[in-house]
Amino acid sequence: MADTLVSPLHVEIITPDGPIYTKDGAMMVVARAVDGEFAVMKNHLPLAAALTINPVRIKSAGGEEEIAVFGGFLEMKDNCVNIIAPLAELASTIDVARAEAARKRAEDRLASKNADIDVERAKLALQRALTRLHVAGKL
Repeated sequence: MADTLVSPLHVEIITPDGPIYTKDGAMMVVARAVDGEFAVMKNHLPLAAALTINPVRIKSAGGEEEIAVFGGFLEMKDNCVNIIAPLAELASTIDVARAEAARKRAEDRLASKNADIDVERAKLALQRALTRLHVAGKL
């Protein structure tokens, strides 16, 4: 059992622009699928899950990292975790001012109660902004 806790996973996050994150030595990956949050560790059964807009947490001996992932899929197979996402951002690449502005716009749209507002689109914009702000450490 101790081997499961200290043995590494290989983690890769890939977007249409190419890989944005690669790590060997992860102990656990925590993500949110459409049906709830889950974690994978070494020797987890093969798994495929559709992801929501949410941070993915990667835990290793050196600490925990969060990456903003905006949908996509996670595949776990042979101690490799591959995440394919239409968009993913590292904390260092997030424009906090832009995310704050997007949050304010989305909140204003949702509060306006205007019949012309696409509520689902505004909710998704708010979720993206909140995810960015969380990963950037501003929430």
